[in-house]
Amino acid sequence: MTALQAEKPNLKLLYLRLTDSAPLIVAKEMGIFEQYGLRVELQRETSWATLRDKLIGGAADAAAMLAPMPLTLEQTLPGCSEKLLTGLILSCNGNAITLAETLYRQLDLESTGDTGTALKHHIAQRDSDQPPLTFATVYPFSSHSLQLRHWLGTAGIDPDRDVRIVVLPPEQMVDHLRRGDIDGYCVGEPWNTLAVEQGIGVIATTCNTLLPAMPEKVLAVTESWHQANPATHLALRAALLEACAVLGERSQRRDAVSLLANTRYLDLPEEAIGKSLEDKLVRRHAAATVESRDWHLFAHPLSDHGRPEAGKARELLALSNAIAPVDTDTADRFRADLYQQTLDFLRNRARTV
Repeated sequence: MTALQAEKPNLKLLYLRLTDSAPLIVAKEMGIFEQYGLRVELQRETSWATLRDKLIGGAADAAAMLAPMPLTLEQTLPGCSEKLLTGLILSCNGNAITLAETLYRQLDLESTGDTGTALKHHIAQRDSDQPPLTFATVYPFSSHSLQLRHWLGTAGIDPDRDVRIVVLPPEQMVDHLRRGDIDGYCVGEPWNTLAVEQGIGVIATTCNTLLPAMPEKVLAVTESWHQANPATHLALRAALLEACAVLGERSQRRDAVSLLANTRYLDLPEEAIGKSLEDKLVRRHAAATVESRDWHLFAHPLSDHGRPEAGKARELLALSNAIAPVDTDTADRFRADLYQQTLDFLRNRARTV
C-alpha cells in the first residue's frame, strides 16, 4: 500500500482508560497506523483537563477527546489563543448513568416503576437539613454532563437546585462511589459495569437509549498543528476511520477486548470491557444480561456517524448552553470537509490497491 508523505510520521496520541479508546488501540496493535506511514505512541492520561492541556501545550500531536471539548474550549480556558478542531467523530454513545447500590435500595420502585421518578420522590422526601445528593460527571462540558442533566430533568429533578454535580476523572468514579463520596455518576464504560460487578452500583440507564447517537469521542488536534501537518492529519484520520470500521464487525470486537485489557492500555478485566463492546448490559449485580443495542457506535465509511457536521456541533452547543453560556459561533470546529477528504482519499486508495 502506498503511504502518504506525512510531514511528521512520528506521533504521540493521548487517550483515557475507556472502552471507546478502542480505535486508537486497534490501529496501533493491528498495524493500521504503519500502513499509512505513521509510527504512533499511545499515551494514557488520567483526566480530560490534563489531556486537553497537554494537547494545547504541544506535548502531543492528537487525542481522542470528548466531542464538546473543541466547541467549548473558550469557556474552560478563557483567553486561550489556540483552537481545537476535529475532522473525525470516532464514536457515539458509550456512556451510562449509575446509582450507588445503597441509594438504589432506598428508592420506592414498586410505586413509581421508573428509576428517575423514584429518585425524584426520594429527593422530595429527604429532610431539609440533609445535604443534597451528589452526582459526578467527567468534565464541565461533556456528553456525560449533558446526558446526566437531561436524565435528571426528564424526571423532574432540577440539576442545578435539587442535586449537586461535581467533576471527577473517569477512573476515580468507582472508588468514590464505594467510599460514599458520591451517590451516582455518568461515565463511559467500563466504569459502570465495574461498579455493578463489585456490587456497589446499579445502572439506571445507558445513554444510547437516553440520547441515541450523540457524538462521544472525536479525533482532536490544534488548528496550528493541522495547518503545519495536513498530510499527516489525513493519514491519521484515514487510519483511525479504518480502525473504527474494523470495530464495526462483531467478531473483531471480541478480538479487541484482549487488546484493550492489556496492562499497556486499560489494564482492566476482559469481562468488564467485553460487555459493552458486545452490547450486553447487566444493570445490577447478579441480574440477568440484556441487550443494549449500539452501546458503542463507532464511525464507519458507510454511515454518517463519523462525520463532524456543523449541525451536530450546534446541537451539542445548545445543550451545553443550558449548563453555562457558551460561544455558539464555534460550530466550524467540526470540519465536515476534512471528513469528506478522508472518505475521498480512502476510496481513491482502494481503487489503486
